Formats: sequence, structure tokens, C-alpha cells
Amino acid sequence: MKHKSLLSVFIIAIVLTLTSCIDYVQSITYSNGKYHLYHKITLSKLLFELADEDAEDFVEELLEDSSDEIPDYVSMKGVNTETEAGYEFIMDINPKTATEEEKGFLPTKSSSKYYIPFYISEVISDSDDFDDVDLDDSFTLAMFSAAKVRVMIAKNIIPKIDSAYFVAEDEDDENYYISVFDYGNNYCLEIPFLLFVDNYLYDLDRIVITRAE
Repeated sequence: MKHKSLLSVFIIAIVLTLTSCIDYVQSITYSNGKYHLYHKITLSKLLFELADEDAEDFVEELLEDSSDEIPDYVSMKGVNTETEAGYEFIMDINPKTATEEEKGFLPTKSSSKYYIPFYISEVISDSDDFDDVDLDDSFTLAMFSAAKVRVMIAKNIIPKIDSAYFVAEDEDDENYYISVFDYGNNYCLEIPFLLFVDNYLYDLDRIVITRAE
């Protein structure tokens, strides 16, 4: 599945520092022998008003353009509420019968470490648009610092988290440690958009999680 083609339409909004108008959620749960993977990315209706664009047309065009690229195991739906518009996709994958392509979406484990695929990373890593972001501008810095990506992980996948981080590309540099919050049955990892400006510093393809004993 080509994440880049599905997500790149949102890069312009990010570069315009309207990051507070973007909602990105990635969720992983497990039940009845299957992983349930949920991914949503939406834009505030405010953006469409500012651009004088019709949100319904945007969603329909997005779904139409992506229809030929969505594999059978992915359910993609448009999101068009009073406050936001975009899309969500849902996958239910049995790890015992998964294809190699499907396995690429699943968490993996090695000893006490888990590796969680970070879906939006392909767009972030391949895009040059973040190069023009001026973090010396206080407004831009504030917007990127405040906006966050949320990654939800069920506790029946990882019962206790000690730490979560992106590995530094240079082994002499420090890893980037992610804030982790306990939401009861799930953990919520919050990743600031500010990190994506320096996307070359870290391996954003996956999140490394160390399990607490």
C-alpha cells in the first residue's frame, strides 16, 4: 500500500503551519486472534473555509483517486463531519495467515523490545517541504510544538511500557524519546509535529518500545 500517495495531500497544510487544524491518529488493538489497525487523518473545516474549497468534494476526490491503490484487506472510508474532513482506514489482520505485505503493518517483538510501524513516516521522510519551515519564527515554532500525532496501543499488546523512542540515524546522537500516557486500556504516545522538521535525524519508520518488567 502506498502511504505516500494517500497522505501527501496533507503536507501543504502542515507546511503552512496550520498544524493545529490537522488530526492524525494511529491505533493498534488485538482481539480474537487479529490485530485491529486504525488510522485517521483529517483537516479542520476551517482550512476548507479559508481555501474556499468544498469539503465533501475533497473527500470524494480523495477516495476516488485512492481506490485503485487500496488492497482488499483495507477498508477506507471518508470522514466528513461538522468539524473535520479527511479519511480513515481500517485493517483486521490475522498474523498467522498474513501476507508479507500485511505483516509490514504489524508490530514485531525482539526480547523486551517492540517495534511499531509509524504509518505517516514515508511521507515525512520523502518530503522536502519541511525544509522551508522557519523555526526562528515564534508563531511557527509555537504551532509545530503544540500540534501532535497520537499513537494508541492496547495494553493487551504491550502491558507495561518503560520507554518509547525513535532511533537516531547517527549512532553518536541520542534517540528521541516519546511522551507516553496511560489511558486505562491503552497507552497514548504523543509525537510533536516539531520533530518532523528534523526528520533526517531519526529513523521514523518505526517506534521502538521497551517493555517494563
